[in-house]
Amino acid sequence: GVVSIESVQLMEDLFMLTFFLAALESENDRRSFAALYEQYHVKMETIAIKILKEQKDAEDAVQNAYVQIIRHYEKISEISCEDLPFWIISIVKNESLAILRKKRRTVSLEDWEVIDKQASDIVKYNELVALFAQLPDTYRAVLEMKFLAGYTDKEISKKLGISETAVSTRASRGRTLLRRIAEKEGFHP
Repeated sequence: GVVSIESVQLMEDLFMLTFFLAALESENDRRSFAALYEQYHVKMETIAIKILKEQKDAEDAVQNAYVQIIRHYEKISEISCEDLPFWIISIVKNESLAILRKKRRTVSLEDWEVIDKQASDIVKYNELVALFAQLPDTYRAVLEMKFLAGYTDKEISKKLGISETAVSTRASRGRTLLRRIAEKEGFHP
C-alpha cells in the first residue's frame, strides 16, 4: 500500500516521543511529559518555522528543545502553569536561534545577502524581546501569548482566567505602551 506523508510524520513523532519518554525516570514524569508534548508540539514547531523558515531545521530545533526540557525536567514542577508556555517557547526560540547562528557560520559566499537580512531580523527580534521585557507583566503576558505564541483571545482568556474583553483591552493598551517604549528606545522594525 501507499504510505501517506501524514502517517510517516506520525511515525516519526511517535518515535521521538518514545525516545524522549525513555529518558524520564518515573511513570508520572512520562505521563506529564506526554501531555506536555501533546499540548505544545505544534505551537513549538510553528514558532521554530517562523524563525528558521525550513521544516527540517524547525524539527531539529523542536527536538533540541525537548532534550533541554527533559534535561531540566525537575524544574517543571517549580514553574507556574501560567509561566510554563513562556518557558517552553523561550527554549524553542533559543534552540532555533542557535541553529540559525550555526548555519550562519557555515554559509557560502553567495548566501551572504540572505544571512545579512536574517542577522538584521534577529537583531530586531532580540531588540523587540527586550522591549517586551519592559512591559508590565499583565500586558506582556497577553501580548506574548497573542503575538509570539499565536493564542486566540479565547485561549488567552481561559489560560489567564480573565474575560475576552479584558484580553482585548490589555492587548490594546499593551500595544500602545509597547509603541511608546519602542519610540523612546528608537526601535524601528
